[in-house]
Amino acid sequence: MTESTKGIWVVKREPVLLLAVGVVASGTLLLVLGSRLTFLLDDWEFLLYRRGFTEQAVLSPHGEHIVIGPVLVYKALLATFGMTSALPFRFVSTTMFLLGAALLFVYLRRRIDPWLALIGTTVILFLGPAWEDLLWSFQVGFLTAMAAGLGALLALERGDRRGDRLACLLLVVSIVFSSLGIPFAVGAAVATLRGRDRWRRLYVVLVPLAVYAAWWLGWGHTAESALSWKNLATTPQFVLDGLAAAFASLLGLATPVEGVAAGGLDWGRPLVVGAATLAAWRLHRLGKVPEWLWVTFATAGAFWILAGLNEKPGRDPTSSRYQYVGAIFVLLLAAELLRGLRVRKGALVVAGIVAVAALISNVYLLAKAYESYKSTSDLERADLGAVEIARDTVEPGFTLEEEIADTAYVHVDAASYFSAADEFGSPAYTPAELLVSPEPARFAADKVLFNALRIVLTPVATPAVMTGKARAASPNAEGLVVVPPGVCVAVPDGSTAPLLSLPPTGVVIESGAQPVTDIKMKRFATYEFSVDFEAGVAPGRPVAIKIPPDRSTVPWKMQLEGGPATVCGLGRETG
Repeated sequence: MTESTKGIWVVKREPVLLLAVGVVASGTLLLVLGSRLTFLLDDWEFLLYRRGFTEQAVLSPHGEHIVIGPVLVYKALLATFGMTSALPFRFVSTTMFLLGAALLFVYLRRRIDPWLALIGTTVILFLGPAWEDLLWSFQVGFLTAMAAGLGALLALERGDRRGDRLACLLLVVSIVFSSLGIPFAVGAAVATLRGRDRWRRLYVVLVPLAVYAAWWLGWGHTAESALSWKNLATTPQFVLDGLAAAFASLLGLATPVEGVAAGGLDWGRPLVVGAATLAAWRLHRLGKVPEWLWVTFATAGAFWILAGLNEKPGRDPTSSRYQYVGAIFVLLLAAELLRGLRVRKGALVVAGIVAVAALISNVYLLAKAYESYKSTSDLERADLGAVEIARDTVEPGFTLEEEIADTAYVHVDAASYFSAADEFGSPAYTPAELLVSPEPARFAADKVLFNALRIVLTPVATPAVMTGKARAASPNAEGLVVVPPGVCVAVPDGSTAPLLSLPPTGVVIESGAQPVTDIKMKRFATYEFSVDFEAGVAPGRPVAIKIPPDRSTVPWKMQLEGGPATVCGLGRETG
């Protein structure tokens, strides 16, 4: 090999080598971040409520989607790694994401300058606005459907029987993982019908569509649907806004809207107008519409139209889950329009600078999304840890609703959770981990414990233990006044009321001449009281707070407001 030939080889391979670096960097970042997260939201349906290999477990729709593939993936991972960590699940979803990016690069490099292909793929590898797809293992359905769909288009390009058979298989894989496979089937239909031997090749599309039709007739027709006349009327606007959001995401212009979400329509809409103008100019120069532009146009159009017809809250054009798909489709369309165009070095430099700016913005957005998911994960693990602490008392139907758990991402019932945790292990905080978890997580755990243990104020007759002389409230080194079982403590009025450490079985409270106006409690929380009875104790009407047994030795703490009171610890014989 001569020096000149060797130089050519290096130049041609440099984009590939740099892509490999980008893939490793993206995968490492996503797995490091994912290792600190637990299961979220829809994960729990697959983990807890689709047990076994029954027809209902595998074939029932999730939302409006077919999820045969994701369900089987979750079952395999549960059987192999259990449920103690979500990292194996994120490893699979991240692998499919990286595979999709690699296939995207191959698709782009066949059409445009390899450096442009590298730039576009790199932006996808760190597409912060698509944080939902990048950080949430449940999106393995979308990610696998995308990778298989791109693979099918590449296989169809071969134009031979082997490529057709592979494309048919990949389209089946795409469809059984997500309804995202349908747009790829539409694109494949355009590719086969516009080519030679169209009728012989039609099986490439008919087989995957027949698989979907069989599923829909058997199970999918029961799926929830947002299809409406209103959505039909607004779908054109949805398509345009979907394009706008994708442009904004690719260029790092997707600004947070109401938290961490992809926005940028104010930037994206004029960009769509500009891109459409340039596309029209390019087609005019070409004098015809490239054959594969029809394919990508049909694929992208089918996706946005179907998404628009099923729009509902949480599924608007700027939703994070749609940015990954939308951005890739924009790149596919751009590649067809730029196919064969020689790009000058100056243009590549400008494109690289724009990409670097977009990467900085998008990685920042990804980091903010991770922080949000991390806070949610802390809450979930604390909530589940509290349920485990209360296991001996909690009712089987007790459910971690948002108002109790401080998050809607772990809406599970105790019986289903215990059943899965017994078989596959627990992702919850242990009591020791709960003690050092972030304050919001400990605050939420207290709320869950209070509700799971069903602690209430109960009017009682004055117990015998109250007839003796009460001790003065004397704080220990930690600033707590310990109330021992069977012993009474005199608590001064609210202005000087100490923080009381309660015995495991609970206490009886009797007010003095002035009523106790409020009772507050906490257990693992440090700064704020997670429990506020919003009730007091009237003179001569003592109340008991009986605490059912649980699996933690950490005592409850209580503070009284209002007049002075006598607080007596319940012993085993009096509780």
